[in-house]
Amino acid sequence: MRPVLFEIPKIGPLGPIPIHSFGVMVLLALVVGVLIARKRCSRYGITFDQISDLAFWTMIAGVLGARVLFLVQDMGYYKNHMNEVFSFKFQGMTSFGGPLFAAGAMWLWARKQKLPTSRVFDLLAPTFIAGHVLGRFGCLLNGCCYGGVCPTGFPFGIHVDGSPLLHQPAQVYDAAMNLVVLFVLLWREKSGLSPWRLTGMTLVLHGLTRFIYEFWRAGSVEQVRTGEASSTYWGSLPITQAQGFAIAVMVLGAVVGRQSRRAFAQNAGTPATSE
Repeated sequence: MRPVLFEIPKIGPLGPIPIHSFGVMVLLALVVGVLIARKRCSRYGITFDQISDLAFWTMIAGVLGARVLFLVQDMGYYKNHMNEVFSFKFQGMTSFGGPLFAAGAMWLWARKQKLPTSRVFDLLAPTFIAGHVLGRFGCLLNGCCYGGVCPTGFPFGIHVDGSPLLHQPAQVYDAAMNLVVLFVLLWREKSGLSPWRLTGMTLVLHGLTRFIYEFWRAGSVEQVRTGEASSTYWGSLPITQAQGFAIAVMVLGAVVGRQSRRAFAQNAGTPATSE
């Protein structure tokens, strides 16, 4: 856990300036995402220069969306703590708000560039997963999104918030699952997929990993099992809000993938078949 990597010493009236680990990982995710997209962009008829422009606006929208949706989720708290709404610390962000706003930015960018929206989404789908992997390591350094208390003798626990107890490194588990998803997507892409197919696969697989991750996350499923009240749950359902969103994402991905196969089969003049 290292929320601040280092500080830039005080120079005149400026400083010291803390360099936050999560911010560094966000920038690293942007660089890696651009490299992955540039290596594959010719497949989708998008230029190197367009990739840089698209990446910039997508990142801005993603960070904004992650913060806005978190504020909406915890509106009850922030009504009484308005001074924390515009905090510039990397605290209080949700991984679902980022992709939602980023998707809107991608759609608007595609319209402006007069490009098929499917090309933009299929191109950036694997880069989103790569960014999520690096973002989770940012969470690990930042000391957020950790797992529940480890059982006695567990060898991979981490210390958080000055607690003497060891917690599950849930961020690492989620990163590992999504790293596997990234390799699966890049492998399947090489076989040639119909428009929107890669996007649909990304939604299904990422939704699945998020659903699983919630079973490790501190203060989630354990509260339902012990009968503790929590605003993160949907009514009396034994799932968290995040798991509900994850299910919705998987359903959306399945619908997108099915429609992609149908459209491809119609264009080819052959009946659609299930895989």
